[in-house]
Amino acid sequence: MTHTTKSNQNPEESQGELLDFNKPSFKFIPSGFHEWIQRGYYLVCKSCELEHGFFIGPEKLMVGREKDGKPILKRRKDLGFV
Repeated sequence: MTHTTKSNQNPEESQGELLDFNKPSFKFIPSGFHEWIQRGYYLVCKSCELEHGFFIGPEKLMVGREKDGKPILKRRKDLGFV
């Protein structure tokens, strides 16, 4: 049994959409308020249209949120975790 694939497909022949990553059709501008949750070593915003986040590392833990939505982070060893 022989399996063949088209590796050099002509853009006019493809069924997909041609994308220009230098001129995207969608622009993401985060809102001023973010609802942060912790996932592993990352803080992730769940309130914006696109999910975004940042790395906080293994030494920090989110323990709550301030009134304006900013995350409250504490070092794990200060909380008694090793």
